[in-house]
Amino acid sequence: MSATLWQRLWRRAIFKRAVYDVIGLMLLRHPGLQMLNCGYAEDEYPDFPLTPEQEPERLGYQLYHRLVRYHPITRSDVLEVGCGRGGGARFLAGAFHPRGYLATDASRTLIRAQRRRRSENTRLTFAAARAEHLPAPDESQDIVLGVETLSPLADKAVFLREVARVLRPGGRLLIADFFYTRPDSRHAAGLFRELAGASPLVTITDEDWTARAVRALEEDSPRRLAEIEKLPGLFRGPALSFAGTTHSPLYRQLKDGRAVYLHFVLRK
Repeated sequence: MSATLWQRLWRRAIFKRAVYDVIGLMLLRHPGLQMLNCGYAEDEYPDFPLTPEQEPERLGYQLYHRLVRYHPITRSDVLEVGCGRGGGARFLAGAFHPRGYLATDASRTLIRAQRRRRSENTRLTFAAARAEHLPAPDESQDIVLGVETLSPLADKAVFLREVARVLRPGGRLLIADFFYTRPDSRHAAGLFRELAGASPLVTITDEDWTARAVRALEEDSPRRLAEIEKLPGLFRGPALSFAGTTHSPLYRQLKDGRAVYLHFVLRK
């Protein structure tokens, strides 16, 4: 498939969803590519236990660990938006023992696959849901979190109102995501700050993690690229787009300042 044809097809939402589902299902069975986020690298970050299967992807799991490090989720009700292959959800639910962990994703295909996987963790459940329509009652959650899930959302103001609906008073929304610096982008950092300021939530943390994300991408790319080479040729190109590597457009955008990687905490 030519690059031009691929780009034209990629602009179609139905094609993008189909590719996402197929790649997601392939990677569920691929132990080396369970965590495709940018990752988080920091000097002398405190060690935390991982299983032998998880250890090669420590920087990806470390992003989830850092996201909740100062917001203890033990004995809390947690809802994740855009859980994808579920690696982060399984890690947090197993390591921090929340009262309940509801992992959601818009892909029904990936959610069905997650439900078929054996799990001894009764706290963790999976549900297919759009970010603008979360499957939780009013004021039922202590924490809502999203890792690299905001960019596809056409109406982030609706998402913020929906998060405010499901959070209990004092509950928090934890975000780790990339944003564009171009002000006219619908995923611009400045626009999201404006929407957050006009929402029912109060921003209490706004941190730039760009350098840490870039470093994680650079440190983990050789391993990820080697894993992608094991995939059938037809899927290597899409996998390079989904997986954070130094070959991805996002890495180049973070390096040259067209994008930033930000951490937000918003409180109800």
